[in-house]
Amino acid sequence: MKNITHPYQSTLYLLTCVLFMALTMLHPSQLHAQNFQITLDAADDATLYESSQGNIANSKGQYIFIGKTNNGDLRRTLIRFNLSTEIPSDATIDSVFLSLSMNKTQNAAQDLRIYPVLGAWEEGSSDASANEGKGTSATEGDPTWTYRVYPDTLWNNEGGDIGEEILFEGSIQGSGSYSLKGTDDFITLFDQWRKGDMPNYGVMLIGNEDSQNRSSKRFASSQFSGSANRPSLTVYGTYNNSTNSEEEATLQKMSFSLAPNYPNPFNPSTNIAFTLAQAEPVELTVYNQLGMPVQKLLQEYRNAGTHSILFDAANLPSGLYFYQLKTSNGTLTRSMSLIK
Repeated sequence: MKNITHPYQSTLYLLTCVLFMALTMLHPSQLHAQNFQITLDAADDATLYESSQGNIANSKGQYIFIGKTNNGDLRRTLIRFNLSTEIPSDATIDSVFLSLSMNKTQNAAQDLRIYPVLGAWEEGSSDASANEGKGTSATEGDPTWTYRVYPDTLWNNEGGDIGEEILFEGSIQGSGSYSLKGTDDFITLFDQWRKGDMPNYGVMLIGNEDSQNRSSKRFASSQFSGSANRPSLTVYGTYNNSTNSEEEATLQKMSFSLAPNYPNPFNPSTNIAFTLAQAEPVELTVYNQLGMPVQKLLQEYRNAGTHSILFDAANLPSGLYFYQLKTSNGTLTRSMSLIK
């Protein structure tokens, strides 16, 4: 008796063979998820100054403020990030870190919370460079304590409209660089921003407003003269490395990156992570404020991927330090604060 093969069975067999051959021809790296890291600059930021008239602003100054002043007035900060960098739609966001550089503070450690902003606002043209702590007269288009867009569009609530989700909650201390790890709600919000499911109105920073004493903190803004100290948002995640698309090539190029150290500030040790798009020799060196090398953490050949190095500063004094990554594709430098 003859064996009879159904035409559908033959077709299925052929398709299976073709699929198997295609998979075996793929490069191994094309069958695995690829890590990526992208740092986004602040597109807009501004301080909201508590005032009865709602006509004080500072959109173009070099500083942003939070907390309570000597006079008991409150300060809050708006930040919105540039999302023009494309991330593949199938990417998974693992974590987000907000980087800030504090250069003036009152009364040591204070609480900081970050919330999503619920209304559209614009960065105006006011510049209180002569006295940024107090602000200056608002100009058309500025966000203020009362107005989303001065002088025509009001916030629903004085001090700005924010959501209930806490994107970060923690204590910040003295001057230096901070890398603030966002909550799961921050990851979800960023995902919604990049996919267009939620308008990108940015975030609001709120300091300790319940203190009986002054609690104000001052940070470098997006207008600050030193670009390394400006606010930024670093995003970590994975994407499906299954094609050679232009989108993937862009991500691979950007994945040569140096992450904010964590924790920061630190005492006495912190982790420094970097990502390589390809295997290559690397150097990782720590410098003091005078630009003198104090410790070479790494000088060797490393494979593509994300690497983490522990920096132990037990024998170093408190202060601001810089860590620099050198590769065949360039050099990246970040700052960190050791507080003992």
